[in-house]
Amino acid sequence: MIGGVIVLAVAILAVAIAVSSGGSSGGGLKKGKQQTQTVASVTSLLSGIPQSGATLGNPNAPVTMVYYGDLECPICRDFTVSGGLTPLIRNEVKQGKVKIVYKSFETATRDPSVFKTQQVAALAAGKQNRFWDYAELFYRQQGAEGTSYVTDAYLQNLARQVPGLNPTQWESDRNNSTLANQVASDVQSGTTVGVQGTPTLIFTGPKGQTAIGNIATYPQLQQAVQKVS
Repeated sequence: MIGGVIVLAVAILAVAIAVSSGGSSGGGLKKGKQQTQTVASVTSLLSGIPQSGATLGNPNAPVTMVYYGDLECPICRDFTVSGGLTPLIRNEVKQGKVKIVYKSFETATRDPSVFKTQQVAALAAGKQNRFWDYAELFYRQQGAEGTSYVTDAYLQNLARQVPGLNPTQWESDRNNSTLANQVASDVQSGTTVGVQGTPTLIFTGPKGQTAIGNIATYPQLQQAVQKVS
């Protein structure tokens, strides 16, 4: 029954978060002082929070938020950078109340090959427990939609920005077939629960499950956490 409710809720929400359209007004890899400030901002945000693969937060946190996202999705960027995600990480996640599990779901990218390549690049950083550093840096330096900005050079430059990431190991892990399989599994799981757009957020806790989406505000995220806690 709970699963059916989730599917219905996500289907309703998908009207507002249908496959991302529109585009970024700019963006792209930052240089010099801007890059230094961006990296410092991400490092400060994630400092002290455990990471494991694509999971951010205490593995024993009572509430889990599954975040279905596409790294090229401008709506995901707005939610991640200026929506409710940042204060949720700084508060509930850092306090051990919530953990976030990121799952790949293709929407804005539109090219399945590019989608797999970019999501695997982030998951490869996750092999060194730096997935969230890589994903946050990607969103903050997202290019204009439809400009084919995601190249090997772009992905490699992002990797070089991640503090503590071993680039040689990262390059090797990008060829790990289990990561490509994980992307496919994420997409399948999203399809199964009725995800139709990104971001879609599914909260699970002692009192059940609930789903919200679009550029959720921090109060909306708090309400969802409280509902399932």
